[in-house]
Amino acid sequence: MQQSVEVLEISVDDFKARISQLCVKSGLSNFPRKKRDRHILLKSVILGLDRTREYTKTEINPLLQGWLSQVGTHYHLDYVNLRRHLIDEEFLSRSKEGSRYWVATSSRNQLHFDPEINEIDIPGLIRNNRELSTRRQAIFSRTPKCSKDKPD
Repeated sequence: MQQSVEVLEISVDDFKARISQLCVKSGLSNFPRKKRDRHILLKSVILGLDRTREYTKTEINPLLQGWLSQVGTHYHLDYVNLRRHLIDEEFLSRSKEGSRYWVATSSRNQLHFDPEINEIDIPGLIRNNRELSTRRQAIFSRTPKCSKDKPD
């Protein structure tokens, strides 16, 4: 008798909300410990890569640096460690000699993502959420504070 295993998929809405929390609102500086959060971040990295080609180290490093400067700005992480996380979590594969890299097409280790997530403009999403957060902070800072010490 075969048992069916239910695979939970991360939806577009869940992905957008969580990547925004992780990259705009969380205040975390260390790479996440929770697998779901790590995989959402790593998925956002590979969305900026071409799935149909191989990269040399000198080609992939600037792309990872770009993600760190546009999306993962507050993480204490460099492109070398980011590349290591991508390989360890099987989002990125590399040749045995370590000279070529490509986006892994499938992995037993990866969480399942709604295929529509592949269409998200991650830098644009993060930029928009940062702008929204800045506007909210500006509004909040202009709002008069109520004091309990003042008589009515």
